Amino acid sequence: MLRFLALAPLLLLAVPANAAERTYSVSSFERIRVDGPFKIELTLGKAPSGKAEGDTRSTDRLDLRVEGDTLIVRAGTGAWEEQAAAKRPTQSPTATVIRVSTLNLTAATVIGGGQLTITGPMRGQRLTLALTGSGALTASGLAADQLIATVTGSGTLTLAGKAARARLSANGSTRIVADKLVADDLTLRTDGNGETIARARYIANVNAAGIGAVTVLGTPTCVVNKNVQGPVNCGAAAAP
Repeated sequence: MLRFLALAPLLLLAVPANAAERTYSVSSFERIRVDGPFKIELTLGKAPSGKAEGDTRSTDRLDLRVEGDTLIVRAGTGAWEEQAAAKRPTQSPTATVIRVSTLNLTAATVIGGGQLTITGPMRGQRLTLALTGSGALTASGLAADQLIATVTGSGTLTLAGKAARARLSANGSTRIVADKLVADDLTLRTDGNGETIARARYIANVNAAGIGAVTVLGTPTCVVNKNVQGPVNCGAAAAP
């Protein structure tokens, strides 16, 4: 008992004094757009909801709203200027984590240094994922007739699930980790020095214009652009 009482003040000190939790009224959405360096945890298969946890300054400046069928996450008007003016070298503000949910999702876009993690089944005839900047986008429960995923900049795109047809595009020093995405027919286009790993069952069309390494796992029939500059291993050649 005495030991617990002695530790209690330390536990209280470990909780940031300016920590805040804010709940948002979120209507149904099927698309999400993240514009800025936010960490988003999106759960599918649940009723629409939204909550942010972090320091008060960050949560107060967060703009989270549904426009049409799209949930938009961004900084409020003037927030970037205010944040830059108020920043102090000695401050270490709590990282803001935004947790949202919806029944299903058909498209996701991340711009900037944001991190979006999508958990749960993401189903649809056509699913679209786009990442621009230095952020990260992870989707682990994909199930699509057609999947289109694009990454530009220096970000990381991580995919898992299945697709009848998948078209993956990378431009820059990006990284695509899609070895757990099983695509019947795969079209892969890369331009830059990033690394790409994917998987195909029947056909893999690879057009690698940059110097980045490309690996296609599985036993597909491979059609590889002969003008590639970087190493390309496809099908049997990619087997361990």
